Amino acid sequence: MAIPNLIQQPNPSKPVDETVWWLPWLFALAAIALGSAAGLLIPIIESPALVFVIVAGMPALFITTTRSEYGLLFLVFMTYIRLSDVLIRYHGLPSIFQPYLAFLLGVIALRWYLYGEMPQNIKRTLFLFGGYILMAATSLAYASNYWAARGAFSDLLKAAIVGLIVVLMLQRREQLRQVVWALLAAGILMGTISTYQYLTGTYDNIYWGFGQANIQNIIGKEDDYRIAGAIGDPNFYAQVLVMLVPLAMDRLWNERTVLMRILAGWSLGVCLLTIVFTFSRGGLLSLIVVLAVQLVRRPPSLPSILLMAVVIVPLLQFVPASYTERLSTLLDLIPGVGDSQANVTEVSYRGRTSEVLIGLYMFGDNPLTGVGIENYPSNYQAYSRQLGLDPRLEDRHPHSLYVQILAEHGLMGGVMFVFMMWVILFGLYKSEQELEELGFHQEAGMGAALLIGLAGYLTAGIFLHNAYPRFFWLLLGIALAFPNIAKAERLARKKELAMNNEQ
Repeated sequence: MAIPNLIQQPNPSKPVDETVWWLPWLFALAAIALGSAAGLLIPIIESPALVFVIVAGMPALFITTTRSEYGLLFLVFMTYIRLSDVLIRYHGLPSIFQPYLAFLLGVIALRWYLYGEMPQNIKRTLFLFGGYILMAATSLAYASNYWAARGAFSDLLKAAIVGLIVVLMLQRREQLRQVVWALLAAGILMGTISTYQYLTGTYDNIYWGFGQANIQNIIGKEDDYRIAGAIGDPNFYAQVLVMLVPLAMDRLWNERTVLMRILAGWSLGVCLLTIVFTFSRGGLLSLIVVLAVQLVRRPPSLPSILLMAVVIVPLLQFVPASYTERLSTLLDLIPGVGDSQANVTEVSYRGRTSEVLIGLYMFGDNPLTGVGIENYPSNYQAYSRQLGLDPRLEDRHPHSLYVQILAEHGLMGGVMFVFMMWVILFGLYKSEQELEELGFHQEAGMGAALLIGLAGYLTAGIFLHNAYPRFFWLLLGIALAFPNIAKAERLARKKELAMNNEQ
C-alpha cells in the first residue's frame, strides 16, 4: 500500500514518532467526520450544485492534503474554467475559490513545518509580484473612485496569490506535464460545450453557466450570437483559449500514446472552433501570431503536419460565412487596401478609437502615476464629451492592456510591467533552452509552447484590457516555475556527474 505523499519525506531533524505516526490517524478521523457530515447534510440540501460541491469537494480536500501536487492541478483547472464564479453567479453558492486558496497555503505551511519542505527559488517571484502589487496599491491613495480601485486591487491581489501558489507548489519536472494537461482538460470542457452550443443553436441553454452567448454586432447592421463561454464576453473568451492552442499543438505532436494525442487533438479542435464562434477579430490576429510562431519556433515533422491536417481540415466546414465577412473589415485598417470610410461608420471601430485616444489623454494628464487602478471607466465620460467621437453615454474600458496600464498607472506602472514581463519571458526562454540541453525535450517543448501562449495573450492585449487577471497570473506562475525546475535539474545533473567521477 502506497504511503501518502504527505508522509513520504519526514524531516530528519525530528523523530519519526513525533511527526509521522499520528498523521494517518488524523486523516482517517477527518475523513470519517467529513463523510458523516456530508451524509447528514446532503439529504436536506435542495441545491444540486451545493450537493456536487460537497461530494466532489471533500475528496478533493483530502487528496490535496495527502498529495499536494493534485491540489495544484485542482487549482489550475478550477481557475481556468472559472468554477467558483459560475457557482456564485448561476447557482447562488458562496465562493469556493478563496477558501481553497487559504487551504492550499495551509498545506504548504504544514509541509514546511513538518518536513522543512520550504519551496525553493521564490525570491524572484516575491520581488516581481510584490513590486507590481505595491505599485497598484499606491493608486488607492489618489484614485478618484476609491471603491472601484479597491475592488480591482482585491481581484489583482487574489490573482497574484494564485500565481504565487503555483510557484510554491510547482517544484518538480514531473509536474509540468500534469499542469499542462490540467489546462488542456479545461480547454476540452469549455470548448466542447461552446462548440456543441453553437452547432446546435441552443443559445437559450447556459449549460450550468459554462455556455453563455450574447447577441452582438457582427458586421454593419447584422447582429448574431457570439459564444462567450464561462466568461460572458466573447473577446476575452477567445483570448484565454488562444493561450491553450500552442500547448495543445505541442502535446499533439509529442505525446507518446495514441490516446493522449487524441485528447490533445480534441482540445485543439474545440478551442480553434470556439475561437471562430466568438467572432473575435483580435482573437484571430492573436491566433495567427501563435500559429506562426509555433510553426517557426518548433518546426513540426511531416507526421505532425499530417496530424494537424487531420484535426483542422474537417473543422473548416463549420466556419460561418459571416465570420469571413467580419474578418474582411480588418482590411479597412490598412490604408489604400480597405474601405477607409468604413472605419468611420463601423460601430466597434469608432468606440475602440475613442477608448484608446482617451486612455492616452489620461496618461498625458497624469504621466507619472496615472488616474488609479480601475479608474479609467470613472473618468471616461469627462474626456469623451470633449473628444466627441463616441456617442455612448456609459462608462467604458480602455480595450487595450497597454493603454490601461499607462492610463491607470502611468510611467511607474508601465516600466514595472515591462520589467516584470521581460524577466519572466526571458527566464522562461532560458529555462527552455536549458531543459533542452539536459535532454528533457518534452518539458522544453512545453516551455516553448507556454512562451508562445503568453505571446498570444500579450498580442490580444493590444485590443483587450486586463479584465480577468486570474488567467494571466496563473500562467505567469507556471512560467516562473520553469527556471526553478531547470535550475534544480541542472544541480541534480552536476551532483550525479560528481558522484560518477568519484566512483
